[in-house]
Amino acid sequence: MEKQEKDILFLMALAVFGAVLASGLAAFLQRLVVIPLTIAVFLIMILTYNQYKHKFVHLAENAEKWAMILVLIGLIITLIHLYRPA
Repeated sequence: MEKQEKDILFLMALAVFGAVLASGLAAFLQRLVVIPLTIAVFLIMILTYNQYKHKFVHLAENAEKWAMILVLIGLIITLIHLYRPA
């Protein structure tokens, strides 16, 4: 992997670290709403930092696939709930 790609991944990991700090501060004020977001962003930070390792690339691709499936299921459930007959 080229040095420039490693630098970009490191900067991405730093950005995600900032998101962890920001969501951590928000979680301090509103615990139940923001704690799942803080945990998710922390996991993304770890995956982003380790992207240049082969086994983590495979893990990140699988996590991305499952996240998209969960988002799709959540969207379907939300739309069903929103447009159901009263």
